[in-house]
Amino acid sequence: MGMRSRKAEIKHLLLERDRDALVAWTDEVRNPERLLISLTYDADELLRFRAIEASGWLAAQQAAAQLERIRDSLRRLLWLMNDESGGLGWHAPELIGEILVNVPSLIDEFAHMLPAFFREEPFERGAHMAVYRIAGVTADPFGEIAPLLRRSLAERDPAVRAYAALSLLRLGGGNGVQLDSLREDFQAFSLYNFDTGELQEISVGAAIARELGRLQAVRDRT
Repeated sequence: MGMRSRKAEIKHLLLERDRDALVAWTDEVRNPERLLISLTYDADELLRFRAIEASGWLAAQQAAAQLERIRDSLRRLLWLMNDESGGLGWHAPELIGEILVNVPSLIDEFAHMLPAFFREEPFERGAHMAVYRIAGVTADPFGEIAPLLRRSLAERDPAVRAYAALSLLRLGGGNGVQLDSLREDFQAFSLYNFDTGELQEISVGAAIARELGRLQAVRDRT
């Protein structure tokens, strides 16, 4: 099967969002990670997020027997974020984030590197999103980054503002005074819901309100 046929097949599986079928497919092709990474450059934004999500699923499947291979993948993604690499891994931070969410045993090794890209084009949005995602698993790597996240609350990109606020909430570093103005921030950005697999346009304020509601529900259950 040629590259074009493999891409058509994986695009279909990604849009169907069938995790079992996706993982089974990766057992049948060579270098599935590379093909998934290539799809993070696709013009279809939903497909890009689904490829990022599936990269995490693939890592989870490989972790028990091929943990060193996952480490190598993370190192390659970090290298692609380096000017000296000659390439540009536009969505490398998001990929790193999803791999670490799915393979939390590697969080301590790699997650602390992500905040260094908060001000590095074109990685600002992806780095903030990755920190937000990992913070939902553990706050341990991010004990010193609250000042950096607070600075990001004033960035022009609404996604950066939103992910900074959401990260602060998950890390316990946000307070009402800091977030009050953003709760009235009606500028929209694309947010991928990893629970439902849907991509939606949501305002910064609505995303913060939703996260506050989620955190309150967690507190009510405990």
